Amino acid sequence: MLVWQMYFSILPIGLGIMTLVASLIGLFAYLMSNDNATRLLGFNWFKRLIIVAFLLLSVGLFMTFGRFWG
Repeated sequence: MLVWQMYFSILPIGLGIMTLVASLIGLFAYLMSNDNATRLLGFNWFKRLIIVAFLLLSVGLFMTFGRFWG
């Protein structure tokens, strides 16, 4: 296995963790806001990013376990 192939199999895990952190920032905006428009915007970003984060983490874990422990 080449080095760039290992990077591409691990890359979705890192992106998923960063997206998970971004979704938690959206959740924090939702919880701390007093304005209804800002609360709705924060919750919408939270929903979008949490779905993308779990998709990226699932793909990354599948690729990593398939390549290294398969």
